[in-house]
Amino acid sequence: MRKLVCLVIVFCVFSFAEVNGDSTKAAGIFERYSDNVMKSDFLSSLGGDLTAWTNHVDAFIGVWMGERIANGLYLNSFFLGNHFLSDETDSCTRVGAGMVVNGSFLVASFIEALFFQSDKMFLPMFTVMTLLNPTLEFFVVRKYVPVSIGVGYNTDWFAFSPGRELYFRAHGDLNVNILWARLSASYSYSFLDSYDLKKGSKKIYLRLFFGPAGILP
Repeated sequence: MRKLVCLVIVFCVFSFAEVNGDSTKAAGIFERYSDNVMKSDFLSSLGGDLTAWTNHVDAFIGVWMGERIANGLYLNSFFLGNHFLSDETDSCTRVGAGMVVNGSFLVASFIEALFFQSDKMFLPMFTVMTLLNPTLEFFVVRKYVPVSIGVGYNTDWFAFSPGRELYFRAHGDLNVNILWARLSASYSYSFLDSYDLKKGSKKIYLRLFFGPAGILP
């Protein structure tokens, strides 16, 4: 996580350095970025949703995708990556079965597109991924430095770990997007006992991403 933070900081420094002190040019860069985000049918983000406090570590590492459903309103999902959850009883890190579900849909969609020139698998793939980990995000500030709020939940089933425990955690987010770096302050609440993560566990924590990056239609 520390390396990811450093990489984002370096990226932002170089982005700001490109404007060479020209405030008009700087404003133009921020404006083009915010316009791209607001006008895109799809958004993507790369990064980590990591919580680590007291007796557990809980992390979603990978790619998030979002689809615009109204002006400034997006429905996001954990598109591809992995979920890690600590278990101190045997000093093991659990890996969620959601990776298998997402990966299977992704492979099927790729094969369909490659051999049959079709994208019919995309809708069921996006639907399943969204049902597993949805976040509804609304941009309250849309100019230069977009600011958004989001609510959603994450779910998983640790089918390949002893106990095969279920996971369900709700969260609320405040996101600030400075060019291609997203910093989120989140509040979460766990509804189930999942290894080291106990029911009712709640914390305010920070998340760091590359994105959102707009994908124009």
